[in-house]
Amino acid sequence: MSGTVSKFEAANCTVSSQVLDRAKKSLAGGDSSTMRVLPYHIPLVADRAQGCRLWDVDGNEYIDLNMSYGPLLLGHRPKAVIEAVYRQISEQGSQLGFPTEVTMRVAEKIKKLFPSIELLRFANSGTEACASAVRLAKTYTGRNKLIMFEGHYHGWSEAVFTKYHAPLDELPEKGYGQAIPGTSGMGDSIKDVITVQWNDLDALERALAEHGDEVCAVMMEPISGNAGLLMPKDGYLATVREMAHDCGALLIFDEVITGMRVSPGGAQEHYLVSPDITVMSKAMGGGYPVSAFGASAEMMQCIVKGPLFHGGVFSGNAIVMSAAEAVLDTVLADKEGIYGHLNAVSDQLANGVKDIYSRLNIPAQVNHLGPLMAAMITKEETEGLYNYRDVRRHADFDRYIQFQHWMQQRGVYFHPNEFEPMFLSIAHSSRDIDEVLERWEEGARQCLVR
Repeated sequence: MSGTVSKFEAANCTVSSQVLDRAKKSLAGGDSSTMRVLPYHIPLVADRAQGCRLWDVDGNEYIDLNMSYGPLLLGHRPKAVIEAVYRQISEQGSQLGFPTEVTMRVAEKIKKLFPSIELLRFANSGTEACASAVRLAKTYTGRNKLIMFEGHYHGWSEAVFTKYHAPLDELPEKGYGQAIPGTSGMGDSIKDVITVQWNDLDALERALAEHGDEVCAVMMEPISGNAGLLMPKDGYLATVREMAHDCGALLIFDEVITGMRVSPGGAQEHYLVSPDITVMSKAMGGGYPVSAFGASAEMMQCIVKGPLFHGGVFSGNAIVMSAAEAVLDTVLADKEGIYGHLNAVSDQLANGVKDIYSRLNIPAQVNHLGPLMAAMITKEETEGLYNYRDVRRHADFDRYIQFQHWMQQRGVYFHPNEFEPMFLSIAHSSRDIDEVLERWEEGARQCLVR
């Protein structure tokens, strides 16, 4: 991706640019997440947000289609979450240092949505929960190798951080192979990871034939959300589970993105496939840093009785538990109404974008499920995008950046990296989507028509 920000594009973000310049003197790169300060991202320093709208320090207003990369299922500053957190802080305390009833209640409510989980533990981020899930699989099975998939992201811990957006010429020709470390400074544990082409049962079969008796688990995003939102082929998830179990391995679903988003019980509810271990985060916290991993009671005895350690001063702290309980209570009270609305606005946006691209003869692939969407611009018409290699080969990343810059300047924000999906919330209305589509068509005519 070689897009840059022109002087014209930076004209409406003078204050944001100044703040980021100052930040770079104290924060490496200007922020604590590289994804927020990529070189092709128009500078945007957020000031405040409400519902589905966000304002930056320059006073620009945006309809937010990013929603903090997914956690804000109820929108920015939802009243129920604010009230629950305020009540917890003012009446009981933010961090008590002991077990609390609110933590127990949240666990019970998660189990109502995710029947595959009998016992769980809380952590503070998807990275932490994924790392613990892998340790659990290795401890329970007594094996060390792990199968993952190209384009899938499971956090940046030592055991799982692969170069998930690797150039095509670095990927193995046979469809599977040794994982490529995701960063410098990593230890040797990544050598236990085999990465396989997504949605390719033949490649997985060959990998398991070679390594199956050493594999502790097959770990995946059940919907590939870090490579342009790729859906599993019909029957793929169930077949992968069967193949993993046949060789004595477990199935881990990383539902950090999909949990409580594509349905109340995540992708496993939507596709009716139960994993052995589930990881979740993002939507369950309503904007607060929380994650969880869970499995059968038998498997979680590895933690209860040892030898597997899990802890953390802030794991399951009262603030994030009160926020998570507010989100869970909202969902449990009206699942049909909430997900009916989420599906309606998502369908409206996805179908509207498809119609625009069709009428203007713009090659693209628009994928969506519930309030998750990707509108990938391609270099030419293509039958479909089924795995990371397809996206890398066909997506037009530079034109997507140009289009995103145009949309951001007109008050619609989504991330400029074409691998990143869009997220909607219950705060998005049909009128908001109409406004987005009006600008989308104008932007498509300006930037994408050849």
